[in-house]
Amino acid sequence: MWEAAQEPGFFVVTNHGISEEAIEEAIEEAFRLSRDFFNQSKEDKERQSPFEKSMNAGYEFFSQIRPSTGAPDQKESLQITAREGCMDGRWPSVPNFEERLKNFMVKSHDLGCRILSILEPRACPKLAQGTLAAAHRLWVEDGQCTLRLLHYPPVHDAGKLPANYWRAGPHTDWCCATLLFQQPGNEGLECAPNPKAMQDGAPWLKVDPVPGGIAVNIGDMLGRWSDGRLFANLHRVRMPTKEESSPPKSRYSMGFFMQADKHVRIECETCETITAGDYILGRVRANFAK
Repeated sequence: MWEAAQEPGFFVVTNHGISEEAIEEAIEEAFRLSRDFFNQSKEDKERQSPFEKSMNAGYEFFSQIRPSTGAPDQKESLQITAREGCMDGRWPSVPNFEERLKNFMVKSHDLGCRILSILEPRACPKLAQGTLAAAHRLWVEDGQCTLRLLHYPPVHDAGKLPANYWRAGPHTDWCCATLLFQQPGNEGLECAPNPKAMQDGAPWLKVDPVPGGIAVNIGDMLGRWSDGRLFANLHRVRMPTKEESSPPKSRYSMGFFMQADKHVRIECETCETITAGDYILGRVRANFAK
């Protein structure tokens, strides 16, 4: 795992302690709830889960513009921020949605903590064992872990769209680590290899769905915390090919972002100490400034 995290920067975990049957059942249920939500009208989705910028929670429609492209990502999303009060009045009215998605977030969080604990001794050798996992909590007053449900609507003729239009433009994640859930038939995710470990100009790598597997990538927060021992690499979601658009179809995915609680101090040797809350806020401001 350490080699995979250092070299390509993206890896897929299997044999992760959750049986393939159990994880597929949990993922399938979460995807079903996601589809049930996104299949509603835009007005209903906005009414049920209005986006609140200060909490980074709620429903967004084609509103995220990447500095790398200058154009909005061709997607809609529901941001579920696991902080006290963030989802009040924002849980969709889809039956069982809140209960089942909260359970799914617990499973995702447990696995995220386990992965961070495996990487921690070499990524952050001066930290006491368990520091990274303990820094990420769910539903506390300053929590920042987030589940994002993503829907990329069907593309009927990608060739007619501007060249800077992507389902998700190239970017890095701001968290410590991201767990990305995909299903077979929903290809399109690609990552740029870590330039520190692989030759410059190496081609973008496919990160296709693997049955029972969960894709993981390192985020900028852990890159800083690890004094650069780990690297957050660019990734993107390309437009579907002509073959993939015959007939046009939606793409769904879910990302669980392991972001340390706001009060946690990110201490390292190469950068000044900063709280996780100020770090995320700084990244948000820098993104909008660009």
